[in-house]
Amino acid sequence: MKQKLLALVCALALVVSLAGCVISTPDTVGSLGDYEISSGLYLLAQYDAYQKAADLASSDQDAANVKAFLKQTITVDSDSGETATVSDYVARKTLENLQTYAAIELRFDELGGQLTAEEEQQADSYAQQLMDQYGDTYKANGIGLNTVQRFERILIKSTDLLELVYGVDGETPVSDADLTSHLENNMYELAYYTIPLYNTSTYASADEDQTSEMLDLVQDAVDQTNAYAASLTGLSDSDFSSALLGYFSSVVTSALPEVYAVLGSTYSSDSNAPSLELIGDSTVTSAFTAEGAADTIRGLSIGQAAAVKYNSYALMAALRLDPLSLKALDDLRGQVLNDMKGEELSEALTAYGASLEHNLSSSAMNRMPASKIVNSSTN
Repeated sequence: MKQKLLALVCALALVVSLAGCVISTPDTVGSLGDYEISSGLYLLAQYDAYQKAADLASSDQDAANVKAFLKQTITVDSDSGETATVSDYVARKTLENLQTYAAIELRFDELGGQLTAEEEQQADSYAQQLMDQYGDTYKANGIGLNTVQRFERILIKSTDLLELVYGVDGETPVSDADLTSHLENNMYELAYYTIPLYNTSTYASADEDQTSEMLDLVQDAVDQTNAYAASLTGLSDSDFSSALLGYFSSVVTSALPEVYAVLGSTYSSDSNAPSLELIGDSTVTSAFTAEGAADTIRGLSIGQAAAVKYNSYALMAALRLDPLSLKALDDLRGQVLNDMKGEELSEALTAYGASLEHNLSSSAMNRMPASKIVNSSTN
């Protein structure tokens, strides 16, 4: 349930076993517009591109055998059936990554962006954590701490750009009225409990009858919640949400031991409080994959609860709340802007990056071929 602009950190966190190789690199590979591309950033972009190709490998392709995999063909668009050789795909995605990095940095500077000391510390801290955990991977692929720190700053700048472009004092500000409308019509504040459809000790899956029995028990708690909601009158929005949330927590957690017992599991938790999350419509589609679940969540009115089969592994008791009864609009602004304008900003950055004058050195890049990537992850 997450951000569209850059997903590189997840790709870099893949577990790999490493040969002890070291890549000899030039200092830079040139520039895109006025943005200089260090060799480390180039290798980072190339490694990410290779991981994207590995994700598209078929079951009979071994992405750990880098030199062989680069010569093979993958399907890059399942809808159209478009294919490409891995080497061509990696080259294209590497350039796209670099263009995105350059676009973020240049637009951030153009709009007068400035990372705070706290943001810089956050970037450095997370970069160090990544190096502590995956340093051997990075080093084997020619990626050092400075590069990871630089990338972490890019990631923070990509988030800050939403405010710089669409915020109150931004280049093209979104009005509070439009933000509120999007929040009310396209986003969902959910309080929820997830219940695994498997025994938490043996991992034996629930059969159809057990799933139905568990769902009925959760539905009883949901019905009580909805009856209680109907009885609440004359309260402010915040008091209504507070009262309903407390009741929902009480009746669902009271039901959970019996629900878990259907599969011979024991319910235990350090906190009986539900999870709280504000999600957009696209997340509803991608997260609620069981038949009818997404439509059920979309159909909830404020203050209404539902029991659904969330996906093939879990049930969910969910209560929809008014997000503005829990937080002020200013506290939600960044999240709403991301849901409302994130894709638009991403497309604008892609176009901006592609328009930059390319002054990249082929000779420098040829000294860092994808064939030198160290990768043993398998599809």
